Amino acid sequence: MDLDPSAVEPPVEPPYSSSANLTTCVYHTDLGIFVLTWYRNVVGRALHIDFRLDDHDEDLSTFRLYIKPFVFWRRRSSKRINLSIKTRKIEIFWDLTKVKFNSGPEPQSGFYVGVVVDGEMTLLVGDSCNEAYKRTRARKPERTHVLVLRREHVVGNKYYTTKAKFGGTIRDIFIDCRVGLEDEPTLCFSIDRKRVLEVKRLKWKFRGNERIEVDGVPIQVSWDVYNWLFDDARLGHAVFMFRFEKMEELKDEGGMILSPQQQLQLCGFGMNGFEWKKMKKSLLKTGSSSSSSMSSASSGCSSVMEWASTEESELQNPSGFSLLVYAWKN
Repeated sequence: MDLDPSAVEPPVEPPYSSSANLTTCVYHTDLGIFVLTWYRNVVGRALHIDFRLDDHDEDLSTFRLYIKPFVFWRRRSSKRINLSIKTRKIEIFWDLTKVKFNSGPEPQSGFYVGVVVDGEMTLLVGDSCNEAYKRTRARKPERTHVLVLRREHVVGNKYYTTKAKFGGTIRDIFIDCRVGLEDEPTLCFSIDRKRVLEVKRLKWKFRGNERIEVDGVPIQVSWDVYNWLFDDARLGHAVFMFRFEKMEELKDEGGMILSPQQQLQLCGFGMNGFEWKKMKKSLLKTGSSSSSSMSSASSGCSSVMEWASTEESELQNPSGFSLLVYAWKN
């Protein structure tokens, strides 16, 4: 690309930080795919759980939990999920009595959410796992779940921040996208305050991908800023994807791994409810090219997934994790 990362000073601290108001995590388990979506708005927060079991592909199940401040709601409870397949017993357990949030939609500590299928803890997230097992008396699975994809919707103006764990460390990812008319548009990516990629001549390179390496971890970075450059930036959004191709910490003891093709097929799974509502205006009012780009999301994922050539896909490590960032203007 246009930059030698070693020759660039760390970026200055932005005048304000972006904030996520919706995150979606896609987990792969032995029994199927589970999607957890955390949402935040002015009235409170919500958790959506969507899943489909491998032995019952036609049955997509959904659970909703609304977390409202100063209003009575079940902070510690459980819910039995009824499927058309009667041989499965599925229960969702949660405990948010001591939960702590920051400005984002996801809880930071003091909680657990578990899904028990036929007496086995198929999915468990949170930091109170021991309490979850004591309460549910569920069996531990032979192979733990694997986080294969995370989608975030962040709101800002020029600066967007997120986090990802790779190389055994949680890293800060910083996106600086300046598309104002007064200057030549540029796009910069930094990790832990060190710039790792800069895209110049952005009007010609509004979509693209580049492979970088950080502490021995190959990362495929893709971007689509067409809406911001050529359409209504107030309604449109940019899309950034980070695919971490060597994620040893995401492998479980049983060696469960997914191919890149399987991971890309999961990109659109669970994108419904709050997430589709958030994108509705952009889908309806942005230009035909960007609408075409977004229509691909309904059938699988964003257009960023289509840019990588077949050769690049074949070169990718079969284990990995993908982070998708949908960046919206204030």
